[in-house]
Amino acid sequence: MGILSKLTTDERRETPHIQDEVPADTTGHEVAWVAPADCTVEQLSLWAVPGSEDALQLRPVIRRIRGDPDNPESAEDTDIPSYGGGEQFVTGEPDGDRYHVNAEMRKGDRIVIITDNKSTDYAYRFRALPTVDYLGGIRRVIGGVF
Repeated sequence: MGILSKLTTDERRETPHIQDEVPADTTGHEVAWVAPADCTVEQLSLWAVPGSEDALQLRPVIRRIRGDPDNPESAEDTDIPSYGGGEQFVTGEPDGDRYHVNAEMRKGDRIVIITDNKSTDYAYRFRALPTVDYLGGIRRVIGGVF
């Protein structure tokens, strides 16, 4: 479940393919990709199948584990993208919508797509494609600030 393939790879970049089908009437469905090394998430593209605009809600986060990985309270979720206007998720049938993220991750951190499907009749599929840069890992983000 979850990661099916890597669409592109080279020495410094990777675009993991995160997707799943969210069953009808489901809340809190999660699919994750684990960072194999320190890196920076540059952007995130999202797709959802046609017809899902009123039912499927996508909340992409970076989940940082700081402490015991078996203790859920040691996890810290950061929304990607950062939402404005009180929104807490992406909806409206995204069709390759690209969000600029520029967020650091450490080895073992996760990109998690948390989904809710409000439809009581239909399951819907989604796909998330983060662009991950390993060049410099978290130092690239810090270096870009100064």
